[in-house]
Amino acid sequence: MQQPTMWIWRMYEVANKETKVLDNKVLRKVLLRYVMSRQTCFNYETMQSGPWVWSMLPAMQELYSDDEIAEKNKDYFKFFNCHPWFGQLILMATLAIESTREDGATLTALDVRTSLMGPLAGLGDAIVWVLLPTVLGAIAGYQAQQGSLVGMFIAIAANIALWFVFWKLAIPVYRTGVSFITAKADSLGNLTEVCSILGIIVLGAMVATTVNVKFAFSWQVGDLKQNLNDLLNTIIPCFGNVVTVAILYWALGLKKVKSSSLIWIVIIVAIVLGAIGFLG
Repeated sequence: MQQPTMWIWRMYEVANKETKVLDNKVLRKVLLRYVMSRQTCFNYETMQSGPWVWSMLPAMQELYSDDEIAEKNKDYFKFFNCHPWFGQLILMATLAIESTREDGATLTALDVRTSLMGPLAGLGDAIVWVLLPTVLGAIAGYQAQQGSLVGMFIAIAANIALWFVFWKLAIPVYRTGVSFITAKADSLGNLTEVCSILGIIVLGAMVATTVNVKFAFSWQVGDLKQNLNDLLNTIIPCFGNVVTVAILYWALGLKKVKSSSLIWIVIIVAIVLGAIGFLG
């Protein structure tokens, strides 16, 4: 049982809550937890909420009592799913709201989290999962064809640099509050669409330049010798490349087909068709 003086002091503290600014040491601890756990403990009900709650615990312990944290955790265990790198920016914005320690802070923070996770997930997927791997993969693949490892090191360096950028952005998001993200919220949709289109363009260029499927089959009609590859390319440029990539993309969408199995299938089919003179 708490002593009367401690109880009275606690009541005074709750009644006179003021905004508490978290120091960098606490924020870095939150970030480290999130970076290490954000892709763990997935479930179909709450998705990434488990790592979220565990990550923000050091900050919440600076702001609230254990009983208050227990109640707030019930709210934060609701559904959350965002691109992992952009999710840490939302986490910092949420902590900026919680630092006010107002009565409705958690509800406001949850509204911000819910409203931002969709647009930032789309932006993160378009940039980090589609655009960068496509561009960097194309550079690395082309360099590898030339016998150079430079492209691989460029891809590794770019990913490390991007990791540091997001790490450095997180604390300024907390310092400036939610406005850091929400100020540009209206333009996120346009930026996502631009990145998606650019990724498709780069992918199309990769299909035309790095995939090399040519048909060697030809036939003679009178004095005219017709090549199957030339004929098909008049219908669709780089016909063999496009059809091969389309078939593989379709096959990857099948639940029972693994990418490793497709690699072996491609190798075997290429050897067989090359041996009989159909591919050149």
